[in-house]
Amino acid sequence: MLVLTATFFAGCETTHKAPPPKPTAQILDIKFQNVRPKSAMLLFNLEIDNPYAVSLPLTNLNYRLTSGDNTFLSGSANLQTAISPSSKEIVSLPIKVNYIEMLNSLKGVTSGSTIPYKAQLTLTADTPPFGLIELPLENEAELLLPTIPKPKKEVQKLRTPDVVFVPTPQEVVDKMLELTQVTKDDLLYDLGCGDGRIVVTAAQKYGCKAIGYDIDPQRIKESLENVEKSNVGHLVTIEQKDIFTLDLSKANVITLYLLPSLNVKLIPQLDKLKPGSRIVSHDFAMEGVTPDQVIEITSSDDNVEHKVYLWTAPLKKEKVDTPASVPP
Repeated sequence: MLVLTATFFAGCETTHKAPPPKPTAQILDIKFQNVRPKSAMLLFNLEIDNPYAVSLPLTNLNYRLTSGDNTFLSGSANLQTAISPSSKEIVSLPIKVNYIEMLNSLKGVTSGSTIPYKAQLTLTADTPPFGLIELPLENEAELLLPTIPKPKKEVQKLRTPDVVFVPTPQEVVDKMLELTQVTKDDLLYDLGCGDGRIVVTAAQKYGCKAIGYDIDPQRIKESLENVEKSNVGHLVTIEQKDIFTLDLSKANVITLYLLPSLNVKLIPQLDKLKPGSRIVSHDFAMEGVTPDQVIEITSSDDNVEHKVYLWTAPLKKEKVDTPASVPP
């Protein structure tokens, strides 16, 4: 009898395990980038906490934005983003919208205005214990509607390009970015961006923000097309500007494919870079400045040997020997 009683009570015991955790997310802010009349990039900046020891894929985003009683944006977007294991990350999820149509739906609101909005999002994540789950998110704040850039008269007055455009072979582009040890936390400026292949590669391969500058409107057109085709508009900006008028101090990485004399002309601007910033040049040195590294690479595109020069700020200026004075 004693044995039966013990067995009965043992069978009644249950083990209470804590339920597996679920990821959490919150909306940090929403903003527009790369605004043009028929297109703009709307960025949903989210903070996502992945509690699992494996990556957390994000698969879909449903969104609905209202201002008062007026729904001005809604839709769904497939995602190809994953959150690193056991980490909390801030991610920017880009949505391409027709900017003019969106403004028209706001009934009388003009670009340059700030409007109150309510965002209702549903983020779908593929979790290990539950499979696909939906995370509902809401936020109320104000949204700046950027003005649509107008063609600037001064653009027509820009001088002609200093160099003829010759594209950098992709293998050389890869080596330039590898040599500078680009990370997703860097801001890269490409001075004379050509068709945009360096900034696009930096965004695709390393996830960093990049700005391409060129003075030639044809190169700007090609770069913008490359950015759009590669779906990196949330990371890459293209601007038509004279590179010798730029403030470079915000950049961590500068990429160049210019003539040696133009590299030298940039030295006063490069001197203002933060310590530790990297400058990399395809084929051409910078007279009077000692590089940290010079490598050679033969491209399979043209079967030609190319050089890649690396400098780190502050620049290491070479000492100029002065003639010794001759005693009288």
